[in-house]
Amino acid sequence: MVTAPARLLGATELMELPCTDPGGLARALEDLAWINRWLGGTRLVLDQLASLLTSLPAPIRILDVATGYADIPRAIARLGRRRGLRIQIEAIDAHTQILGLARHASRAYPEIHILQGNALDLPFPDGSCDVVLASLILHHTEGDAQARLLRELYRVARCAVVVNDLRRGRWPFLVTWVSLRLVSRNRIIHHDGPVSVRRGFLARELLALAREAGWVQARVSRRAFFRLALIGEKPTDQQPQMDANQR
Repeated sequence: MVTAPARLLGATELMELPCTDPGGLARALEDLAWINRWLGGTRLVLDQLASLLTSLPAPIRILDVATGYADIPRAIARLGRRRGLRIQIEAIDAHTQILGLARHASRAYPEIHILQGNALDLPFPDGSCDVVLASLILHHTEGDAQARLLRELYRVARCAVVVNDLRRGRWPFLVTWVSLRLVSRNRIIHHDGPVSVRRGFLARELLALAREAGWVQARVSRRAFFRLALIGEKPTDQQPQMDANQR
C-alpha cells in the first residue's frame, strides 16, 4: 500500500500574494475557471447542489466563501436560470485585486453580490444562508484555522455546507504537474496547482476536521481529477427558522 506524503506546511501560493501583474493575474483566473469547468471542480459543486435546490423555498440563498473569480457563482446562476429558480448568491473573498476582476466578470449576473471579507469571521448571522460553499480554500489554512474555518461555514449555513478541495498523493501531484503544463502557459497556474495538491487532504483527515469543528453529520465523496467533497448537512432540529423578512 502506497502511503500519501505528509501535507506541505508553510507554503505560499502566488495567487495569495498582492499582484504586480494584473494582466497575468487575470489570465491565471481565466485559466483556473476553465480548469474548474473541465476538470471537475465546478461540476462537483453543481452536483451536490442539485439535490438540495429542489427542496429549498425561494429565494434560495447561497454563500460562496473565498469565491476568487466567482466562476462557480456564475455557473450556479446559470443553473438557476435554466431551472427557473430564484437564487441569491453572496460571494466573499479577501483579495482586493481578484474581487475587482470577479465583479467585472459577473456584471451580467444581478443574482450575485460580491463583497470583501474574512472567511474566518464571516459577516453573516447564524443560519442566514441556505447552503454555504467553500472551494479550494481549506488547503490554504493550517493548524487551528482549519477547524475554525469549518466551524464558521457551519455556523452560517441553515441546511448544508459543501467544501470542495484536493486529494493529496504522489499520483495526484504528478498528474497535476503534467496536465497543468499542457492546458496552461501561466506561471501562476504552473506553480500553484502542484503546491495546492501537496497542501491537500485525505478523506479521513477531512472527516476528522469536520468532527473537530462540531459538524453533526459529515461525509466525504471522492470525485474525478483528485477532488474531494466534504458535505455537512444540518439536522432539521438545528436549522433556525427564518421569516420572509429575514430571507
